[in-house]
This record gives sequence, structure tokens and C-alpha cells, in this order.
Amino acid sequence: MRLHENQLKLIHHLARFNLLDYSGCLHMLDETETGDQVALSYVFRPLTKNKYLIKRKDGSVAILAKGKALFPDIKPLISAGGGAQSVQRVIEVSRMAALMEEHGIPAVAEIPKSPNPVFIPSACWRNIASGILSTTRFTGMVLAGQERLAVYDIGDGSMEWQVRAEGSLFYTKYGSYETKATGMILICQDGKGNKAAKNIIRQTMWSRRQLLSDICLERNKPTCWSHSPIKLRAQYEHVYLTTPKWFRTDIQAILTAENEVCTQSKNGTRLHDPAQGDYEKWPYRFFVNPATDLLKYVYFFSAVKGLIKLLKSDMPAPPQVRYAICYRKLDRPILRMYPDIFELEGLQFYEYQSEENDSTD
Repeated sequence: MRLHENQLKLIHHLARFNLLDYSGCLHMLDETETGDQVALSYVFRPLTKNKYLIKRKDGSVAILAKGKALFPDIKPLISAGGGAQSVQRVIEVSRMAALMEEHGIPAVAEIPKSPNPVFIPSACWRNIASGILSTTRFTGMVLAGQERLAVYDIGDGSMEWQVRAEGSLFYTKYGSYETKATGMILICQDGKGNKAAKNIIRQTMWSRRQLLSDICLERNKPTCWSHSPIKLRAQYEHVYLTTPKWFRTDIQAILTAENEVCTQSKNGTRLHDPAQGDYEKWPYRFFVNPATDLLKYVYFFSAVKGLIKLLKSDMPAPPQVRYAICYRKLDRPILRMYPDIFELEGLQFYEYQSEENDSTD
């Protein structure tokens, strides 16, 4: 049988990751992005019929010996052994690696010397940065220059958050500065972005004094299981939210976010406290958010709520400082989640004009 390029690409991926869900396989076979599941199933069928792959009862797809023989020099990046929970973890990592590679971020097993973006699966990253605690949704790290972004598959966003385990990725223990994460990327299901963003921001805002602290969490303590939803901490530095549909646009915005902030702040005074904004042009302090950084929205909402409290007090000289935010069009529903903030007199909103960022999510 003569295999097409997209079929070989799928077998090559499974040779490295062992497992992938069936829908993910069909997506990898969809070169023209038609989304026709029936037509794609006919492209997939020869791979199982000729014993390259096997579709299992749980809906996952595994590679067989004949498929591995096509790429004898490839060593799997992650092991597929273990029970049902381990299998699900492998599928999550495999699906995330496929998404990354689809958009030009290859999966590798070690830190490269090149500054080009790469994705290191979670199992490989634990070999590089020893002491990371077990995390449920951590799938790997995106490395791009000085950026080290922990990638999480959060589904619909309604998940438990292992505070101490997540914090272990950001703990600056002596000797671990080269592997300390500089931020995280949360990837949720298509159509769930705004809902997940509001839930995470709201949970953080309810107890922001405690959560927006710089207290680091030790790696050598047991995993702290929390039954509360995702809450953010200052030590995460940046918390970007995206979905598979918008990943192509968002990853470029994420990797160039710092350059965008520097460009915007050229005509102002750069601030060094993220809770007060990115730069100041008196009387305004500007928050620049070109990539849906949830932590930056928390800082913005917290600063404005603090200002509202002061303006309502009986201070003899009310504060003159005001706030402004630069945001993307698709983030407009997030800004409207607090009507008292959105309707505050003197507040300024600057929307990035980009057609590809328009979304009904």
C-alpha cells in the first residue's frame, strides 16, 4: 500500500507519542481543513486495515509494530504504559503536541540551543527539571527564547487546581532558574473561552489579596490537592488563555506580547509593578493586553476596584490617577463582566483592530 503524506504524518506522530484520540487522528488527516468526518474516516480506514494502527475500544488510536517499522530510528517521547488514567494523560499530551506541531512548534525531548519555539512534553520536562510535582493537566513546556510557558489542557475550565503542584513549576529554587516557568498557557475547548476566563478571574478576585502574593511553593512537599477551581497567583507572571480554533493567532500574540508592551510604552514611563500597569502617561496608567493574559485582567480589575473604593471615601483630596487598558476585540465580554468597572467615568478602553481576532466565542 502506498501511503499519502498526511497518513505518514499521522503514523510518524504516533511513533513518537504512542496514542492519540480518534478525532485528533482525523484532524491530522484533514489537509484541506474540510472537516468532513465521513470522508476522513475513509482516509483513516486503510491504516487499520493494513495493520499500521489500531483503533481501541476506548476510542484511542495506538500504533502497531508495522507502523513503528516505518520509522525505526524514532524513540518515543512518552510511555503509553499504566492504567486508564495514564492512558488519558498520554492522549492529552499527544493531542497538545499535535496542535503545537500543526502551527510550527515541533515537539522535542530536551532544551534546544536555537531560540525558535519548541514544545517539550511533560514527561520529558520532568527529566530536565527534577522536583516538579505531579499535575493533572500539565502537558508540557513551550520554549521560545527566554520564555518558558507551561501548557495546560483545561477542557471546559471546570477542573480542580493543585495549587502546590502548579507552583512547583514556578519555584526558583537555587540552580533551577534556567527551568523556572515564566508563565502559562491555558487551552480550553472551542466555544468555552469567555466562560472559562470569567470563572477563573472571578475565583481569583474573590480572594485576590491571598492569591496575588509572591509566595513561592516548595517542590519537596507533597502535592496539595485542592477542590477549588483555578485561581491565579502573582508567581505565575503571565496566564494566557486560548482555544484550538484561535491557537494560530494567539500563539503569535503570546510570543510577541512583551515586544508589544515595549512598543506601546515608548511614549510613557515604564512601570515595574504589574499590579499598577505596564506604563504611565499621567494621569493614566495603561495595561497592555494583546494576548488575553488573565492575570493582567485581574490586576486591572483589582486596581480599578481599589480606585472606586477611594473615590467613594471621604478623602479630602481624591486620587487623580486613572486607568486604561488595551485589549483585543474577542476579549470584550471579559471586560464587561464587572459593570461597575466598565461604566466608570474616566476609564479608557483601547481595542486592537484586527479582523482575525473577531470572535463570537
